[in-house]
Parts: sequence; structure tokens; C-alpha cells
Amino acid sequence: MLIDPGTTWPPPTAYVDIMRARWESWSAWWSGDLHKLRSTAAGTAPGGYWARHAEKQGKGTPRQLHMPLAADIARTSAELIFGDSPRLDWGKSATTVTSAWETLTDELGWTNALLEGAETAAALGGVYLRPMWDRNLADRPLATMVRPDDALPLFRFGQLAAVTFVTVLNEDPALTLRWLEHHEPGQIRHELWLGSSGNVGRAVPLNEHPVTAGLAETSVIDTTPIRPDGILCEYVPNDLPQPLVHLPHGRADVQGNETLLDALDEVWDSWIRDIRIGKGRILVSSELLDPVAVTSGGPSSWFGRFRRGGDERAFDLDAEAFSPLPGMPADEAGKLSPITVAQFALRVQEHADTAYALVDEIVSRAGYAPQTFGRHVEGQLSGTAMARRERRSTSTQGRKRQHWKPRTSRFAETLMLINAAVFNGPRPDARPALEWPTDQADPKENAETINLLSQAEAISTEIKVKMAHPEWEQKDVDDEVKRIKAENPPAPDPLDGGEPFPPPGQRDDPAGSGDEQ
Repeated sequence: MLIDPGTTWPPPTAYVDIMRARWESWSAWWSGDLHKLRSTAAGTAPGGYWARHAEKQGKGTPRQLHMPLAADIARTSAELIFGDSPRLDWGKSATTVTSAWETLTDELGWTNALLEGAETAAALGGVYLRPMWDRNLADRPLATMVRPDDALPLFRFGQLAAVTFVTVLNEDPALTLRWLEHHEPGQIRHELWLGSSGNVGRAVPLNEHPVTAGLAETSVIDTTPIRPDGILCEYVPNDLPQPLVHLPHGRADVQGNETLLDALDEVWDSWIRDIRIGKGRILVSSELLDPVAVTSGGPSSWFGRFRRGGDERAFDLDAEAFSPLPGMPADEAGKLSPITVAQFALRVQEHADTAYALVDEIVSRAGYAPQTFGRHVEGQLSGTAMARRERRSTSTQGRKRQHWKPRTSRFAETLMLINAAVFNGPRPDARPALEWPTDQADPKENAETINLLSQAEAISTEIKVKMAHPEWEQKDVDDEVKRIKAENPPAPDPLDGGEPFPPPGQRDDPAGSGDEQ
């Protein structure tokens, strides 16, 4: 992507105004940062809890509370996809490639990198898989994940044709340094631009910042020895289609649930407010209270703000005694009661029911069964019953894995191609086949199924072993079948070696007339 000096930042595109506002809001829900929620949540939940607090900010508003359900959903999504690390088959003849890949995955932290990418995709709608290398950092390729709000992609026919990754190197709105990393067919270009928060500015030498100084001599990298065609990066959507724009940007799990998340935070805040207000207190006559004086605070100060003695009066939310107010109830003698107990009811059940109903609705609309999040799992259930309850989560898991499967396979191939071209490792002949381990069924139910099929003589020993051990390779299955047959030889045939029956030439006699006389 070519950037012209003085261009407005971010560059005007068809999706930038729509998607970037969503990315900022989704990022706030994901991170749980209260300042970001106050500043961005109004864009996706207008007029709600966080929007009202944003309007009152700086006017003595009470503390706000946030239930990090969006983060829980993103993390759970990642664990459903890559909790079991997928297997990559480089072919039976590629022994050296397989060995090199196993070594590389251990050094890369391959599974953790995929979990990071999947959580980012669930939270923000997608993620970019960026393979890189830097000899000054490591003698191997690097697997990095890039957020969608840090990228300027170019899609063609639904496929990623080019992308520019943007890294802001300082936070000064008036003097902003941006590192632009252009991934284009056949090359990677690095540029450093000096501008402002709203303008890209002008290009400056890469060595003007320590992060990019090492790239000055190789600002343009030829990638054709790695891949003759196309770019090295991948874009993985969390789910498609995206109803907001006519581009293959993925849908975040919380998309459409922002108002429900906002309502959940309001319920949680109301619940805690009930607890705060409902603290047991007593109202007493003023002569029973000690006068206080305002202090600057310190270890020896009373509650950090007051000290005993003085003419001031203070109201402390955590105090247990207060001066009575006009109109307080009188005792039996008609005098103001010197001590009056104040205890408000806590609406625990009402808040709990509302909060749980919102949680169930949010996770269901995000594509998951509430049972995946520990809801409605009372009592002991069989594996089949649990699988039926979690069918919605299983369906979402399968759909997301279909988005990840081809991109992850190509990403792994690119890492090995970089390892071969840059670090003299073995070069793969073909793209690896990627498969996830089969989910283990309930052992007891699986054994009962195998036994029933065996009694019906409707299953072979090989299939029995495969059902009992779906994660085994074919060689392991064949070896186990041989051991089972060796330990359980077939019973000898009692007629083996005897005369055939009926004897040759003898015919059945339907009439039962017997031998001739």
C-alpha cells in the first residue's frame, strides 16, 4: 500500500469509519479497561450504563464495576479451538521435515501462539498471522499475531492480497512516529513516518528510532525465495459473514451483544451498590460523636483524611455511627431516639436472577451453550447428555476450526519455508495436512457400545481398537490387533482332521423312507 505524504490518518477507506469504531469498543469490552469503556462503549451501547457514566465523568460519580464476560468468552473460544493442539502431517517420506517442525514448535511456543491468535480473533473479529525473522533476536522464524485494528488490509475476491501493519512508536498526539510494514506479493517494505495523531506526515529514515534502526539496511526484503507468489501473511476471520461491511472482516463474539454486556455491568453495579448502602449502621446523637479535623493524610491519620479533635464534621461511608437528622423517628417517650438502627434489605435473589439470565442470553447469542461456562450443570450427567447440552458450543467450535484450518496449515508451511531459505533448514515438498485430535467419548459409554457391537458380531477387532483409541496412528492400531489375536487365539475346530459330514455320496431323504430292504 502506497502512502502519500500528508495523508489523513487513518487513510480513508470504505470500512475504516465503521469497523475501527467497533474494534475500539470491542477492545474495551475485552480488556475491561474502565477508561476505555467510558470513552468507547457509548458507540455500541448508546444511552446505557457506560454512556451515562461518560457524561458524568469528573462530576463526583461513584465507582464503576465491570463483569469481564467478554474476556471469558474470547478465552473460552480459543480453548475450544486450540485447547487440543492440531497435528500436522508433512507426509510419510518427510522425516527430516517432521523432526525439524517438532523442534521449531517447541521453540516457537506454537500452541500458545495459536491460542493467542484465536482469543484475539474472538474478541476483535479476526487476527493476522505474521511470520517473520530477525537474526539478532533468534536463529529461527518468528510466529507473531497482529490485531485487526493495527492493520490496513487489501482484499481481492475475499482473499488477502496485501496488508500494511502499523506500529505506533510513541504516544505524543502532536509528534507521532509510525512504523509501517508493507506485506506485498514478492516483498516486505519497512517505512518510518513522522506525523501527528490525525496525519501520517512524512517519511523519515528508519535509523531515527531504535526499534527500526536494525531494518535500515534491509528496508525492502525480497520474499520470492520463500514464496514465489503471494504474500507471507494470513488473515483468519473469527466468523463470517460480517453484516456491517461488504468485506471479509470477521464477526466478534460480542458483536450484537454490547447492549446486553452494558446491562450486565449495570446489574452488577446495582448489586454491589445494594451491599454498599445496606451496610449495618446506627444513627446516634451528636454528643456521642468525636469532633474531627481535616488532615493531609498519612499513616497516623484517622482513615487517612481526619484526625481526632477539631471543629469539622465528616461523613464516612464505612463509619458505623452518625448524627441524627431532623424528622428521625422518636422513641416511646416522644423524644428523638439517641441510637437508631439503619439496615436496608439486600435484593440478592433479584440481582442474581437478572445477572444469570443476562449471562445465559449473552453466551447463547455468542454461539455457546451456557453449560460451557459452568451454567446449568447440576447433577451427574453422562457424556452423551453433556454432549447434547453443549451441542451449540460444539457447532461453533467446528465452524471456527474450518476458518482456521487452511490458514494455519499455510502459516506452518511458510514458517518452514523461512526456516529453509533463511536458516538452512529442510524444505517441505508440500503443504502439511492439519487435523485436530478426535474428541474422546465417555470411556464407560464407549466400552458399552463396543461390547454391544461385539455381541452382535457386527464389529471387527481393528474397529474395536480404533474406537477405544481414536488418537492412535494406523501402525499402533495394527500392532495392538496383533497382540490381541496372540493373547486370544481362536478355539480349535472339533471336526478339524475328521471325516466330512455328511459322507460323500449320501443324499438327504426328504420322505424319510430309510434304507432299501
